[in-house]
Amino acid sequence: MNKKAGFFCLASFCFVVVLLSANREIESEPQVEKRLFEKLDISSQPEVVTIEPEKIADQAEGDKAEQEPIAKAMAQMALVHERTFEYPSYSEPISDPDSPYLNWNQFIEVAIPILNGEFIASLNMEKYRYFYSEPINLELKTNADFIHATLDAVSVSTHEVLGSYLSDKGQWQVYPDRDWPEEVRFIARLDSEQGSDIVSADIRIYKSIAQLVSVGQSFAVGPDMTVPITLNVDEAGIYRLRANLYNVDGQPIATLVQKKRLAVGEQIVELKAFKAVLPNGVSDLELRHFMIERMSGFPGQRAGYGNSGSGHYQVGSFDSDSLTDEPYQPSLQEQKQAAFLRSLL
Repeated sequence: MNKKAGFFCLASFCFVVVLLSANREIESEPQVEKRLFEKLDISSQPEVVTIEPEKIADQAEGDKAEQEPIAKAMAQMALVHERTFEYPSYSEPISDPDSPYLNWNQFIEVAIPILNGEFIASLNMEKYRYFYSEPINLELKTNADFIHATLDAVSVSTHEVLGSYLSDKGQWQVYPDRDWPEEVRFIARLDSEQGSDIVSADIRIYKSIAQLVSVGQSFAVGPDMTVPITLNVDEAGIYRLRANLYNVDGQPIATLVQKKRLAVGEQIVELKAFKAVLPNGVSDLELRHFMIERMSGFPGQRAGYGNSGSGHYQVGSFDSDSLTDEPYQPSLQEQKQAAFLRSLL
C-alpha cells in the first residue's frame, strides 16, 4: 500500500470522526435550541422536563458501544501502517499473494446476465493496458448458443465507432490504429435464437513514450542491492519506474520503485532492494512486471507510459551477506507519521 495514500485515508477518517463529534456538541448547545425556538415563534411557556438517570446511563452505554468498533478499527489501521515504516518506500516486501503490485495490468473479467437473465456473458482480454501496434485478443464467453457475433471498438469520450468486426466463434484479434484515443470500449453483440444482446468492456491504449533497453547485473551499495535499468526516453519528465523482484523459482520478494527526472535519450535509473526484504545468503534473482510511468507534470496533464514488454530479466546471483546491516532510517515526515499512529494505540 502506498504510504502517503494510506496515511491520508487514516487522517481523513480521524477528521470525519472529530467533525461528527463537534457537530453533536454544537447541536446540544442551549443557545442553538433557544434560537431555533425563537425562529419558530413557539410559545415560551415554562415546562419542566424530567430526565431519568436510567436513560442517561443507557445512552452513555450506547455511545460507548458505538465508539468501540471505531477505536478498534483505528488501532488496527495504525498498527498496519506503522509496520510499513520498517522498510523504505523504494523497497517494500510482497507478502500478500493478492497484492495489486503483482497484477497491476490485470484485466478483470465481469460476467453479466443477458437475454432477460437466462444466460450470462463476458468479454475477456489478456490485459487492461495496451500499447499502439500491439494486437488485442478478445473472446466472448457465454453459455448461450449464438449464431454470430459482432464487435465494435468505440471511443469512450466521443462514442465514435472506431472499427467493426464480425465473428461466428466470438473471438477477435484487433490491431488499433495510431489515431485511436486512449480510452476504448469494446461492445460485442451476439445474435441467438432467443434474441440479441450486448456485453462490453473498457481498456486503455497508450502510445509508448519510453522503452526498456536493458537490465544490468545487481551489485551491493551499503544496505541495498542495486540494479541499473537503462531506458530509452522519448519525452522528458519525472518518471516513476517500478518492478517486482522475484526468486528465479517464481516466488515474489519485493516491489521496487524509483522516481527520477529524465531527459530525452538513453537514461539509467537504479532500482534498489533493501537488505531486510532479501532472502538470506546467495539467491538467483530476477525482475518482472515493469511499469514505466511519466508522471503528470501539471493539473490536467495525463500520465504517460512506456513499453517494457513482459519478460523476466535476470539480475544474477546475489549474496545478501555482502550488504551492511544498518537499519532503515525513516525520513522526518515518516517519523512524524509513526508518532501520530502510536498516539492512537
